[in-house]
Amino acid sequence: MDRYKIIIAAQNKILTSVKNLLTTSLYEVFDAASSGNEAFRKASAVFPDLLIADYSLSDMTGIDLAKMAEDSRLCPVIVLANQAQSEYVDDLKGNSLDIFCVTKPLNAQVLNHTISLVLKLTHRIQEYEEQVSELKHQIEDRKLIEKAKGILMNKFNMSEDDAYKEMRKKAMNASKSLGQIAKTIIDMFEVFK
Repeated sequence: MDRYKIIIAAQNKILTSVKNLLTTSLYEVFDAASSGNEAFRKASAVFPDLLIADYSLSDMTGIDLAKMAEDSRLCPVIVLANQAQSEYVDDLKGNSLDIFCVTKPLNAQVLNHTISLVLKLTHRIQEYEEQVSELKHQIEDRKLIEKAKGILMNKFNMSEDDAYKEMRKKAMNASKSLGQIAKTIIDMFEVFK
């Protein structure tokens, strides 16, 4: 099984601490950066599974970096913050499902558990997004098929069943989907209107 790639954005002291706390072999600290811009560039090139960012970076806050990563749909981000910063992060992240916060001082069990939950949640959300996208595609295809059937029924005085069979036959002969054939029929008759 591949290991999850993690990029850490932090100064050396925090970076070393985080690396030492990652106790499982499932995670690979793929790269590190001391500034938010550097971490963002590296994450944009690699698309890691997770970005861990200290709240205090040299050029921005960890929450700023997290929002940039979220807006670009790069990966989820865990922001490491002290108690006061943690409350601020919770307020700023709002309903985000890509930004998480772990309060310092860091604890190996809490950090590893949080990483595990974040990765599982992200994977589950991606599965749901793919399912929703597929369902939207199926609905659009269904609309096209119904419209194309209606055109065939009106133009050629066919029954609904015959129009559907004709479209299926054309789809099989052309090795295309019913949706593609329906779109072709609609486009063809739109030209002749």
